[in-house]
Amino acid sequence: MHMKSEKINVINSTDNWPLPERRIIDIMIFAVGTLGIEGEIDLLLTDDKLMKKYNKKYRSIDNSTDVLSFSVPENEFVLPEEKIFGNIMISWEQLAGDAKEIGVDADEMMARLIIHAVLHLSGYDHLEAHERMLMQKEEAKLLSLYKLHQS
Repeated sequence: MHMKSEKINVINSTDNWPLPERRIIDIMIFAVGTLGIEGEIDLLLTDDKLMKKYNKKYRSIDNSTDVLSFSVPENEFVLPEEKIFGNIMISWEQLAGDAKEIGVDADEMMARLIIHAVLHLSGYDHLEAHERMLMQKEEAKLLSLYKLHQS
């Protein structure tokens, strides 16, 4: 898989993240490469406490969530040689709960959340019904491709 992204940074702010960093980077490389994304992406692996703080600050929701994504607007100041695409945050507690709820392992749930976040960074959304249908269709397609890529 050709990776167009210049840099993927994985930052682990919790001691109990069971998935190996290499596996997480592989998922990121797949999602970024498949979508043809150029630029730097930071992925913060965190816990519910920090996720709740950011969810409240940026979405006015006083609960934790599984994944948050923040795109870097084109008009933000970035040095000319830098291409920053965005930031993603994932909560382990939420990921584990989601995986159990839908009956998948942590690796597949991580892939689902990363694909979801990268699609958000690419301009997809799910606020309106038609947007949600388009995003879900693209998520399912990318997840199928990821599973094929794994085998």
